[in-house]
Amino acid sequence: MKNSNVINRIKAFVVDYLIIIVCAALLFGISLLSSKIFHLDINDVDPLTGELTGFITLTLPVILYFTLSENSSYAATVGKRKFQLYVTKKDKRKAGFVNLLIRNCIKFLPWELAHFFIYRLIGFTSEEEQVPASILTGLIVSQVLAVIYLLFILFTKNNRSIYELISGTMVIKK
Repeated sequence: MKNSNVINRIKAFVVDYLIIIVCAALLFGISLLSSKIFHLDINDVDPLTGELTGFITLTLPVILYFTLSENSSYAATVGKRKFQLYVTKKDKRKAGFVNLLIRNCIKFLPWELAHFFIYRLIGFTSEEEQVPASILTGLIVSQVLAVIYLLFILFTKNNRSIYELISGTMVIKK
């Protein structure tokens, strides 16, 4: 395990995640303002509408941010650029758009799974109702999958995660 590369990857992801948090906070503020202006009750949104809205307004833009940034001439997101990391194919050639899209769809799968099950959890606000085991299992599975991704980065050759092995990509230092 190359500790400095792994630590830089984690730091780079933190930088990128801070960007995501700022965007999500702005989006949340716009949503609250819109619901106030148009007299919409966001508590009346069914889970499917909430999930689709969340996917279109947050998850999809995040996947595209990572994919388009890594497909740029820098081959890196803002966080990766800060720590002089970039994404390549396994053979160290420039990764193509399809490789990067696959990489990032799989990378953010645990995040989207968590959102999917959280939207189903919202419907169970009463203490009298039992939350279905399938929802709790889904939430646990999404978190376990994220931990497995991290463990792969920590303990595999070249510190590649599952999404990198599947997409044929890797992160290297410039």
